[in-house]
Amino acid sequence: MSQTILLVEDDKVLVSMYQTLLQNHGYAVKIGYNGEEGLKIALSDHPDLILLDVRMPKMDGITMLEHLRKDLWGEKAKVIILSNLDPTDQILGSIVENHPTYYLIKSNNPPEQVLEQIKEVLETKQEEKS
Repeated sequence: MSQTILLVEDDKVLVSMYQTLLQNHGYAVKIGYNGEEGLKIALSDHPDLILLDVRMPKMDGITMLEHLRKDLWGEKAKVIILSNLDPTDQILGSIVENHPTYYLIKSNNPPEQVLEQIKEVLETKQEEKS
């Protein structure tokens, strides 16, 4: 059974690119185009990993992460923040508070590098289950 990644991102071009990349590497991919959709999918489907953008309509990624961490399953969910937003002190503070696994700047991390981080997180998750 393949591992499931929830991609929460409002940029349809990036969604398409990452969806193709991840599916080509054997992952099942679910999509949320804003934080509201992403939170609903995360809490109902319990994906193995969440790739989360910060700036989105309806609910931003930081608010979604705050809500996610209040849930019994969500408090330990693996989350990689993937954003073009340079973390300011205030943003970084609220992100760190909610324990993402990684904070990656899209422009500094090509998709192949993001894929390597995904593999690392999911391998660590598998080891934790063993």
